Amino acid sequence: GATSFDITECRDSYLRGEAYRCRECGSLSKPDIVFFGEVLPERYEDLIEDDMYECDLLIVMGTSLLVNPVAAMPDWVGWGVPRVLINRELVGSFARDNASLSRGNRDVFEEGDCDHGVAKLCKLAGEDWEEELSSIHESVSE
Repeated sequence: GATSFDITECRDSYLRGEAYRCRECGSLSKPDIVFFGEVLPERYEDLIEDDMYECDLLIVMGTSLLVNPVAAMPDWVGWGVPRVLINRELVGSFARDNASLSRGNRDVFEEGDCDHGVAKLCKLAGEDWEEELSSIHESVSE
């Protein structure tokens, strides 16, 4: 099973250019993500169809959208679902549909890094969102 770890220790290891090691056993600690080439968890298969059907806003951030099945996910939401890409460049079907971006279709492209894009999204969502984002930043920078 997964062992909890101290996020501050993990961040400090990263900033020193070192891999984070488990405090209990000393082994390398892997983040709860799927690396390139790894099989997606069974949970993905169990939930993806319903999640895409129920999606009413899709936000895609910081990706090349080159590796399937994740690269195809923006195309799996309904045609009326707004899609927001926060990224340094247009990618995937956002790039393919670039000509229609200026015509006011469902897609929004916020060019730049994810931190700035999320801050802008929170500002648009309202003061409560900005305050919560600020609180999160403070908690991870301590």
